Amino acid sequence: MPFRDKGAVMLDLQGRIVFASTYVSDLLGVDFDKITGMSCFDFVFPEDMEAAKRAFEVNKIPNAKPFRFRLRRVDGTPIWADIRGNAMQPAHGAVYAISATIVAVEPKSRKRTPPSRN
Repeated sequence: MPFRDKGAVMLDLQGRIVFASTYVSDLLGVDFDKITGMSCFDFVFPEDMEAAKRAFEVNKIPNAKPFRFRLRRVDGTPIWADIRGNAMQPAHGAVYAISATIVAVEPKSRKRTPPSRN
């Protein structure tokens, strides 16, 4: 089972969730049948919104680096996660989506490392 300990999510270029595994919906506290169509920014604290938007833009670039980020569950509680985004694009075309893996991490290891363009 490749995604037993991590989740998979696919986002369109506006950040709407096109697909999310049950791990992701459970992690974020959302019913599996309701998460499709939600915005990834629904799971960000207001004070982290600018960093989240920068991270989203960076992940539109092929081979973006993984990063650690604080997410907001629907009940308002924080959860730290390692996120690795991958720009989806055909060999000779534009990026059309972002796929990502998400793994929850222990709070003690929550050093923030938002991605940069470098």
